[in-house]
Amino acid sequence: MTLDVNSPQVYTKQGVPITVNSIAQVKISRDASALRIAAGAFLGLTKTQIGKAAEETLEGHQRSILGSMTVEEIFQDREKFATEVREVAVTDVQSMGLEIVSFTIRDIHDSEGYLMSLGKKRTA
Repeated sequence: MTLDVNSPQVYTKQGVPITVNSIAQVKISRDASALRIAAGAFLGLTKTQIGKAAEETLEGHQRSILGSMTVEEIFQDREKFATEVREVAVTDVQSMGLEIVSFTIRDIHDSEGYLMSLGKKRTA
């Protein structure tokens, strides 16, 4: 399943509100015990409902990591940010019988011009 994981206007460690849009690929694990867990957790739910549960879990962890990092850390090392989200979310996702195939940051922006000012500092 492809999930859009969007976190609008989340305050970073510095108190700067930013919006992060990510994309995740998750699937039901093939492990026998994980299949039983997924069957118990999602029996009777649609694919959309299962995706929404996984999306909300990932979004919560994404917001948590955003609040613990500076804007510079998030913007300059997207891979580190994505890895941290994935690492903290994996336990919750596994407890649903799912696994994260990939997690990628698609876009980072803010409405206050903070990221633009970072770019100006680098070119000055």
